[in-house]
Amino acid sequence: MVGIGISTTTGIATVVKNWLATDFSDKVNLRYLSTQRESVPGAYLAKFVDGSFALLKIAVLFLGRLLTLKGRWDVMHVHQSSWMSFWRKQPIWHFGALCARKRVSHLHGSEFQDFYASTSGLRRRLVQRFFESADANLVLSREWKEWVESICRRPTRVDIVYNAALRQEVPDRSGRDTVTFALMGRMGKRKGVYDLLEAFKAIAPSHPQARLILAGDGEVDEVRALVAEAGLEAQVEVPGWVSGPDAASVFQRADVYCLPSYNEGLPGSILEAMAVGLPVISTPVGGILEAVRHDSTGLIVEPGDIDAIAKAVALLASDAELRERMAKASHSLFEEKFDLDAIVEQVMGIYGELLWPAA
Repeated sequence: MVGIGISTTTGIATVVKNWLATDFSDKVNLRYLSTQRESVPGAYLAKFVDGSFALLKIAVLFLGRLLTLKGRWDVMHVHQSSWMSFWRKQPIWHFGALCARKRVSHLHGSEFQDFYASTSGLRRRLVQRFFESADANLVLSREWKEWVESICRRPTRVDIVYNAALRQEVPDRSGRDTVTFALMGRMGKRKGVYDLLEAFKAIAPSHPQARLILAGDGEVDEVRALVAEAGLEAQVEVPGWVSGPDAASVFQRADVYCLPSYNEGLPGSILEAMAVGLPVISTPVGGILEAVRHDSTGLIVEPGDIDAIAKAVALLASDAELRERMAKASHSLFEEKFDLDAIVEQVMGIYGELLWPAA
């Protein structure tokens, strides 16, 4: 399996860590190779070196298998994103045709359609050939499945494999004096952080019980400066990146999860929120509509519509019965559709179908 380092704060790393928290690694003889140690903007040379080292390591490992007469690996599973991340993995992908019986691509890049639209000519054909050459393409939603099928020139296998999250204890939120909204992710425009902050600023004076937690890396200093400028320090908390018990604490403290993104795949943070029974305010992008059902498990607003975000926040801040109803529906849908053990079984089934089709 090939992807970004699992110690990073990325969606791919979260998916892999969640799988490894199950019995997945007991069912496969797994070796995970990192093509990138850090998920920071820029640092192109360092990322190129990491990717080249991963390719060299695969070549050495494969040579060792040949010398010991073990033959090819059964499956090379490549977690794929967009832009330069896509191009860096191409040498590994094509080498995989030599050293693995089957190749599986796993598309995570929330901006992959924008990336594809920016290509033309030979580069566009290389992207198409990437999907066509895979024995199976794993995508995060029906929308992504239809899109991949639409750009391929020949029949191509595409399977929907939802992101998933670990089951969590659902806290008792009754009797709280405040209503806390939370967002977890990279601080910046794409996640809708600034839109959410503007919307919260608009409703904060009339909803003094409302609180907002904006947790994540990225443009943390810029967000803190805007909070201070608006005089919202008493109602808005910007802790920076949190993980482990600190991240779990944010979800436990929250009453509503917000992610008004412009681009997404199927955000793991939404599934983690659903796992602890949170209503979700989000946008109809990527695979989000697979998880957030308007007026059922949460509220859907258009990206960039600050007035709509403000109305959604105000409604859930003031209506405890609605929050409770949506919370129950959110948790119920999580258990029905995004159970981690079921997703791992699905992936194992795909491996089996590729390797032993007659069975």
